[in-house]
Amino acid sequence: MKISSLFVTIFTVLVTGVLGSEVISLDSSNFNLLISKGTWFVDFFAPWCPHCQVLEPIWTKLAAEYGDDLKSKDFYLGKVDCTLNGDFCNLHEVTGYPTLNLYKNGVKIDGYLKSRDFDSLSEYIKNKAEEEHESKTPNDNTDILIVPDDEDFIPPNPSGTVISLNSENFEELTKYGPWFVKFFAPWCGHCKNLAPTWEELSRKLQNKVNVGEVDCTTEKDICSRFNIQGYPTLKLIKDVDDITDYKGSRQLQSLQEFAEQAASARLLEVTLDDFDKAKKIDDVFFIYLYDEKTPSKNLDIMKGLSRSFFSIKFYSSKDPKLASSLKVYTFPALIVIKDDLQNSYQPTNSVDPFDDPVSLKNWVQSEKYPLVPAVDSENYEEILGGDRLVILGLLRPADVRPFIKAKNSLKAIAKLYHQQTKKRGGSDNSRGVIFAWLDGDKWENYIYNVYGLNRKDLPTVIIYDPLSSEYFDTSKSGEKFTLSHQARLLESINDAKLGYLEGKSTIGFTEKMFKGIFSIGSNVQKSLFDHPFISLIFLVLIFGVFWRSCLMSQPRDGRWRDFERGYDKFE
Repeated sequence: MKISSLFVTIFTVLVTGVLGSEVISLDSSNFNLLISKGTWFVDFFAPWCPHCQVLEPIWTKLAAEYGDDLKSKDFYLGKVDCTLNGDFCNLHEVTGYPTLNLYKNGVKIDGYLKSRDFDSLSEYIKNKAEEEHESKTPNDNTDILIVPDDEDFIPPNPSGTVISLNSENFEELTKYGPWFVKFFAPWCGHCKNLAPTWEELSRKLQNKVNVGEVDCTTEKDICSRFNIQGYPTLKLIKDVDDITDYKGSRQLQSLQEFAEQAASARLLEVTLDDFDKAKKIDDVFFIYLYDEKTPSKNLDIMKGLSRSFFSIKFYSSKDPKLASSLKVYTFPALIVIKDDLQNSYQPTNSVDPFDDPVSLKNWVQSEKYPLVPAVDSENYEEILGGDRLVILGLLRPADVRPFIKAKNSLKAIAKLYHQQTKKRGGSDNSRGVIFAWLDGDKWENYIYNVYGLNRKDLPTVIIYDPLSSEYFDTSKSGEKFTLSHQARLLESINDAKLGYLEGKSTIGFTEKMFKGIFSIGSNVQKSLFDHPFISLIFLVLIFGVFWRSCLMSQPRDGRWRDFERGYDKFE
């Protein structure tokens, strides 16, 4: 057994052994390590949340009364303070407090949604502890690092160091993935800032993911092959056809979580019973349905998609009962499920839906968010900077009851909109729509500066158009949008598509001025290209002005001005 693996196992046993009868405090630094073995019931909370304050003594009492018995079944109670681990809680899709999730060997298997009184929770944890303990297989007792019998086997990143990749070793080394690779240039300031984090990341990912770097000033062929347009560019490479771009935060925690999750993503085979369970746990997931006649290459394609979109659950099934329950009778088929809503991948330009991998990936990209996702630092650019109209709820999670009511109302409106769209044959009137919500506590300043709304104005809803940088908060007849008037909002979504609503700009005067200048410039440019004779006159005039001002004129003191003074400060 490898020493590092043995250390991890001993550390986990010591921690859980000492704290078996207590609630174990988890955070971004120890969460993945501790819950990777056994069954964990975790409370994601915020100290200011009234419901969390009520739950805290109950949670402590559960651990005190049942801790030793639970520990004998490899079952533990944990808690995560989301005010100290905000990004980590967002990664685990915590959208309200408290959120209670059940994990087994590092994988979420259930979300608790029932009463949070002592008796209800006692019954739940005793049943789950017994159920998961009895279902243990020999694999559940294996070490974190599973080493094959082959004596020549070398785990990923055995030394915990960054490997320099070049034209001589790139092909050979990257055959044995996964690799998290940084494409950089030595003169790049952002690359210099990332360098120490990248070194630390390689140590964190020892025996898990290879960490490499490519100097694009010397390895131009490799960087050209991967279409590197800027520095640093980060890619997770499993093989030549399985590459995932990283576009998130460059903080160590975010990089580590991305690499670990992307490397371990997989396609899970399920039956009808598993499917019913998944619907209760996952806000959105994809399921691939196939039969004995389906080409095996399609399953490989789905496995690649599950790794590319590793933060989303992908399932596969050839259970005829499951297919029948989804009213799918033609195979293969790919379905997305969101809050009981079902949508199928149906390309119009291909007989075999899996013949066009680009179209397939684009469809998954467009459907990957839940019915009403939370806008955060990882997805805001894609949601608020895309080409779809955004029905944006501005909500305050700190006000727990109003928040839950407002979010449920927004979900109901989203569900009704998609149902109406499906009845029209799936047509979205040539303009896509996405529903989302923004945390009015966390983004208070942004909401005030952009939309002119204070905390007292929330919760509310607006329609935002990224293409025009405008938002709408009133209907065609001038009535204010509210989450309680579903019909008015649904009608206004269609009016916004057709241009019937009066919008308010989200950009300031200066940005408007530059936008206007660039618009005029592009029109002038078009006219010049369309009329060559006018272009010639225009160029002669420019040359004349330049010649007169630059060649004929002299500074009053007889010296040329130094226009480059201090230029190096802006490099």
